[in-house]
Amino acid sequence: ENNSDLLLQLINDILDFAKIESGTLNYNVSCVDLKDICHEVYVSQSLKMTSDVALLYNGDMLPSVKLQTDAQRVEQVLLNLLSNAIKCTNQGFISLSYKLEEGFVRVSVTDTGIGIAKEKQDTIFDRFVKLDDFRQGTGLGLSICKLIIKRLGGEIWVDSGYTAGARFVFIHPLKQEAVR
Repeated sequence: ENNSDLLLQLINDILDFAKIESGTLNYNVSCVDLKDICHEVYVSQSLKMTSDVALLYNGDMLPSVKLQTDAQRVEQVLLNLLSNAIKCTNQGFISLSYKLEEGFVRVSVTDTGIGIAKEKQDTIFDRFVKLDDFRQGTGLGLSICKLIIKRLGGEIWVDSGYTAGARFVFIHPLKQEAVR
């Protein structure tokens, strides 16, 4: 069953990547609350946690943030970032958070896992790049995240200043231009 799930994920990643690059991936933009998306992702991923790793999301303390965006695509990005963090964190915590800034919202996924070497941070969003050949995955997830976030008008990066694991950050505009 696990191998079937991995194969299905690989096929879905390849199809998504091909659709994104050809411009045929559908985006269903509507007014959504980022807080609701984060809560759904938190609940689904909390089931995958081991007793040595805490998944943190303090939704009660965060404001509602209305975005004109594709909720499914934002959720896809968050799920990918969190599942990568889960794969790379054996103890400590993984945290999902966001904050409002001038004209956009900044979303971050932070972990206390193995981290990313400085020399690999520039290529981590390239196709088929994996930090560790022994961990599951195809090396397509982060490149898909980058293409989706860019299409939604934002940017995504690795926080090179965070050294206690890894921190991925993306910004999403508060006012969305038409997604083409």
